[in-house]
Amino acid sequence: MDRQTCPDRQHLLLYRAAPKGTFGEHHAFPHSSITDALFVYLDGEPEEESIAAVEEQYRVRPLVGLTEAWENYIREHHPEAAVYRRFMMIPTKTFTLPEAKPLPEGYRLTEMDEKAFSLHPFSHGENYPDYESFRKEGSGAVVYHNEEIVASASSFLSLEGEAELDVSTEESHRKKGLAEACVIQMLRDCMNRGITVHWDAQNEISLHMAEKYGFELETEYSVYWLPEKA
Repeated sequence: MDRQTCPDRQHLLLYRAAPKGTFGEHHAFPHSSITDALFVYLDGEPEEESIAAVEEQYRVRPLVGLTEAWENYIREHHPEAAVYRRFMMIPTKTFTLPEAKPLPEGYRLTEMDEKAFSLHPFSHGENYPDYESFRKEGSGAVVYHNEEIVASASSFLSLEGEAELDVSTEESHRKKGLAEACVIQMLRDCMNRGITVHWDAQNEISLHMAEKYGFELETEYSVYWLPEKA
């Protein structure tokens, strides 16, 4: 399988959520569509209206081509675009979970309960209307240090029994195993509840972390940033 290709629409939870009104916005044109859902997903055949939207409205946003036609348009018309690689893992609800290592002294791991949810650490939980919805459809775990949340793994959003995983750690608290502890607790909860987890790795560090828990690479794809107009 060619690793460098367009991502599978069915495995893009953000893309699927927009037409359902769960997250982002979906704009349809006669032969193409633009889905603005954290990333700007370009589908179908580039045409006058959708090209104009990309060039004006979405120019300084992360663009993802879902078809070869859009990939070719960006490469041909914007060879100066910055290109970043992401790694989309195959969604799964079965994980390989090692025993979590003890956290350093002064750190405390807990589920993302109502108190933690209300704080929306690293913006986690913001895409759920309330804690009850999050508890029913999502999952998460946090690490406290001196009553401050310094690491969190959480479902970014949920859709029909599936969840998009996001993990963050405060820079000054990294390399202490905090992210790993949060991810293990969240994935264990998801596995127990039968939630399918999506992991879209932004770099090779995240890719290898996902593989450690049993995720397999589906595809490597490009994200384009066009330069601002002069």
